[in-house]
Amino acid sequence: MKLMSDLNPRNLIEQYLAESKIMQLATSRDDKPWICSLHYAADKNGFIYWITKPTTRHSEDIAVNSNVAITIAVKTDRPLVGIQAEGTATAVEDPELLKSAMEVYIERHGTDRAFADLIIAGTNEHKLYQFTPSRYSLFDEVNFAHQPPQEWVIDHN
Repeated sequence: MKLMSDLNPRNLIEQYLAESKIMQLATSRDDKPWICSLHYAADKNGFIYWITKPTTRHSEDIAVNSNVAITIAVKTDRPLVGIQAEGTATAVEDPELLKSAMEVYIERHGTDRAFADLIIAGTNEHKLYQFTPSRYSLFDEVNFAHQPPQEWVIDHN
């Protein structure tokens, strides 16, 4: 049973981000939308990371238009739980962030250390990407039945 203090949008979103592994990423370029499913790992600040090739359609879209949206289906049978978010996505270039974010990814997915080291060194065709959310929206029929989606607006300043 959840305590009332745990039933705030940020706490629940952080919990659900930590429990789930797959997200859908929506991108757009030249008024043409695209959506794909990706493995992800979230850190404790609500940032989300994934590994992909820069030559994929979603990565090429991000290079042109960094505005993206994500969704995560947390619970797909009734009562439903899902997360939607808007923000920006970029390839991680900062060496310190790359190292720390890869540790988050390795811990979440058990990614091979040698593979991760190649990404960190920049010698693998895959890159690590970061989603920087500006807003999370939580649709949670378990904890907020008959209520509108709960919001977590993030100010990164």
